[in-house]
Amino acid sequence: MFERRLYHHIDWAMVIALAALCALGLVMIYSATGGPTRVFDTQMYGIAFGIVAFVVCLSIDYRSLADKSHFVYLGVLALLIYVLLFGAVRGGSRRWIDLGLFNLQPSEFSKAAIALVLAKFLGESRRGMLTRSDFLIGAALTAVPLFLIARQPDLGTAVTLVPVFLAVVFVAGIPLRVFGVLALAAVLAAPVAWKFALQDYQKERISTFLDPSQDAKGAGYQQIQAHITVGSG
Repeated sequence: MFERRLYHHIDWAMVIALAALCALGLVMIYSATGGPTRVFDTQMYGIAFGIVAFVVCLSIDYRSLADKSHFVYLGVLALLIYVLLFGAVRGGSRRWIDLGLFNLQPSEFSKAAIALVLAKFLGESRRGMLTRSDFLIGAALTAVPLFLIARQPDLGTAVTLVPVFLAVVFVAGIPLRVFGVLALAAVLAAPVAWKFALQDYQKERISTFLDPSQDAKGAGYQQIQAHITVGSG
């Protein structure tokens, strides 16, 4: 049930800012498409769905989610496995579950699931300084969904799990020297990953990000136009 005390702790400034962003987005879409088109209606449905999700989240005590984090984690893993076996294919990737009215992308829920399960595990096992075994177990918990998402393939979403893991272990008390070791290992592994792990299109994305002029009318077009827009004020 909705707790009345939570009502008084809502960040209303953030709520108003979100409402303003939604309204601005609707105005931009209305202006760009010339009226209440299908794109405009889809945005309206999305905002309505977001409001419902907002109310549902307010009705749940977030502290209870930590106690059920292992169920959330296992549920997300089950969805990721289902996607690999039976998911809908779009653009050469198998990332979605076709629910008819919309497509569900379970990999987006993996970030929250990882944060919850790591917070629960490290919070219970914390004994001051984070131990090596705690770190390795946390890394293993992160590696499983990361591997499943990378197999879709969706390397971009998979990589976003790494900052989530690092943020949680940092708050849990990992020594800073460990971050230095990890950074050094990442630098040393980068050439190997570039040579053997990345696909050609992934290499193209990275090189175009670093130098969009390599493909000014293709992959680098949006980045160049963004620079022009910002430069023009």
